[in-house]
Amino acid sequence: MTTASPTTLLDSLSALNDIARLRVLRLLSQQELSVGEIADILQLPQSTVSRHLKILLETKFVARRTVGTTGLYRVSDSMPSGASDLWGIAEENLTELPNTEEDYARLESALSQRQSDSKNFFKNISGEWESMRSDLFGSHFTSIALLSLLDPSLSILDIGCGIGNASSLIAPFVAEVVGVDRETAMLSEAKQRPGLATNVKFVQGDAIKLPMEDGRFDVAMFCLVLHHIEDTKSAICEAARVTKHGGRVLIIDMQEHLHDEYKHTMGHVRLGYSESDIESLASEAGLTLLKYHRLRPDTGASGPSLFAALFG
Repeated sequence: MTTASPTTLLDSLSALNDIARLRVLRLLSQQELSVGEIADILQLPQSTVSRHLKILLETKFVARRTVGTTGLYRVSDSMPSGASDLWGIAEENLTELPNTEEDYARLESALSQRQSDSKNFFKNISGEWESMRSDLFGSHFTSIALLSLLDPSLSILDIGCGIGNASSLIAPFVAEVVGVDRETAMLSEAKQRPGLATNVKFVQGDAIKLPMEDGRFDVAMFCLVLHHIEDTKSAICEAARVTKHGGRVLIIDMQEHLHDEYKHTMGHVRLGYSESDIESLASEAGLTLLKYHRLRPDTGASGPSLFAALFG
């Protein structure tokens, strides 16, 4: 049996003594990836990823091959015995690392993007058709057209509406939309949106003390606003109060994440929500979590992954 030298063993231990490198290895244990793909998935600068990969290459935890001008990395299948033993221990505990679900979701999106890029590269017919449709009609018409499936009699409350993005998007497909926000500057912008439907109105109010009567709306929604609210329980209870019997509360927000800087740069009071957090919020408000859906991350987006949750 070959025994690793003390120096080699210490180098191997040092290589694994970093969460970012362990997250890189977790990805590469699932799929061979390029530097750019790893950077997009982990939301790290390419220079940082390259530095981590250099260490992992030197300690023989990963291997590299070149396809054209692209370097592809994978977990090595010929590690020295000491490194292999350490990797076996680390691999058994990879699910305990932070951002496991988000990393896997972004990996899936990256692989989907890779497949799409490959189709476009080889100019097969489906790739040409998709490109032609986008050129002719844009890339968002399908999701917007599917809003036609909504019940046209619905009355919607958009809590924390901001400049009215969600309100203006859904208004043409329902009977009424009321957007409420505490910031007058946001509401002024919302009222000036071009092409605003006539069934939308914007009012000033606070999410924890809504200026609406009980049972007024079919649906109350929070679109990327709940993480700004300190007293989330009161906000959910207020949303429930103003919805009709049998109505729904929709939450669209960030999954739990590690971007602590958002507290200082954007005034976030919560670093996203786990599914169990959302289940607890529903229970505390006397509601039931009917659906919880992790939204597929956009490969070009730099922020955390999102979810949609429906309470009833």
